[in-house]
Amino acid sequence: MEILELFGVDWKLMLAQLINFAVVIFVLWRFAIKPLMQTMEKRNDEIEQGLSDAKAAADRLDEVEAEIKAKLQENKTEAIAILDKAKKQSEESRHANLEKTKQEVETVIRKAKEQIANEKDSMVTEVKKEVADMVVVALRKILSEDIAKDIDKKYIEKVLSEQK
Repeated sequence: MEILELFGVDWKLMLAQLINFAVVIFVLWRFAIKPLMQTMEKRNDEIEQGLSDAKAAADRLDEVEAEIKAKLQENKTEAIAILDKAKKQSEESRHANLEKTKQEVETVIRKAKEQIANEKDSMVTEVKKEVADMVVVALRKILSEDIAKDIDKKYIEKVLSEQK
């Protein structure tokens, strides 16, 4: 104690300052640092969830694209089969009904092409809408902000119309 007094240190004041410092550290930890850390962890979890949702949307898009390609290939095969059948029929009855066979072939080809075009357009539109919805959900989760539904709808329609 004499040494402390020799250097002009008041041990009572030092003890009070230590207690004050401990109280400040406790208050900061309890009411500032701990809630801040929880908020940061929650935000990190939301970001990770948003990234996993985006990855799932991308995976779904790949699956849908593969389905579209398979359907297109199937439709092409069907169209080729229809064309082959039409050619065989036209060759067999060519001498008897040449004009009639030509009209039937043209009708079959037109219908096949229309069917392929209609199915492709509807599939592409459906995929674009689904992806746009998934992207909006992912963006909402990532940004943690609500975007007005009117803006969402207008933006989605704009993007879809640009793709056509």
